[in-house]
Amino acid sequence: MIVGITGHQSREGIDWSWVRTKIREELKTLGHVEEGLSSLAEGADQVFAECILDRGSPLRAVIPTDHYVKYFRGRSRATYLKLVDQAKIDNIEGVVGSEEDAFFKAGRYIVDHSDVIIAVWDQQPAQGKGGTADVVAYAQQRQRDIRLINPVDKTVGRI
Repeated sequence: MIVGITGHQSREGIDWSWVRTKIREELKTLGHVEEGLSSLAEGADQVFAECILDRGSPLRAVIPTDHYVKYFRGRSRATYLKLVDQAKIDNIEGVVGSEEDAFFKAGRYIVDHSDVIIAVWDQQPAQGKGGTADVVAYAQQRQRDIRLINPVDKTVGRI
């Protein structure tokens, strides 16, 4: 089974330790994970990637732009670079339009190549094109198994 992630980079009040625990629990319920797909963005993507590697499963990093590293600062940049070194890399190429278009294309790529999507999402509309809500809507269109971890309400369920 291949598992992908979509989720928030940051939101006020998110307990990332709680999110990490819930991602681990969801991965455990899924059993054998052949591979985890993540864009390695700050927040949910990086937490998921670390959980995948902790399980001993392979990580595939879906990189939306050639200069993606410029979006990272401080600890999230160090984590990004560490994760990239441990992952198989899929670069998204040929995106015409904005960087938001590239990020959304990476999200769709993750959905298209995953059996299950873990969504760390507060169930609010996307704040920009290609945000978590847009990727979840796409996953619903593609009839993916979506595991919802709401980091604000601290609830877990399925969509």
